[in-house]
Amino acid sequence: MRLEIGPYIGNNKVRLDFKRSPDRPDNIHSYEIDKSKADEFVKKYNAQERKLLDLTIVSVAFFSILGWFAGVRKRSFAWAVIGIPAGVITGLGLGALISSYRKNNLMDKYNVKQAD
Repeated sequence: MRLEIGPYIGNNKVRLDFKRSPDRPDNIHSYEIDKSKADEFVKKYNAQERKLLDLTIVSVAFFSILGWFAGVRKRSFAWAVIGIPAGVITGLGLGALISSYRKNNLMDKYNVKQAD
């Protein structure tokens, strides 16, 4: 999902829109930001998006391997069956927490507010 600069909405503010694809309508909240900060924010947000996705993939892989290793170490089929899905869930949760924190921090830094 990419963030794009939308139309000018007054008071020197522009709307920021999330776009999934050009042919599908989006039912996601829009945000507003000062026009002078919009280009820099969108550039940083979209660059950060890819890095955070990579971080989530790495954390899922790491915790899945850790779960598999726990199963092998215990020499138990049950531990292996439980460990890998638990590792995936842990990795996804950790990735989502870090992503949410980083995105909210960036939005606070640039004073981005949800549009009415």
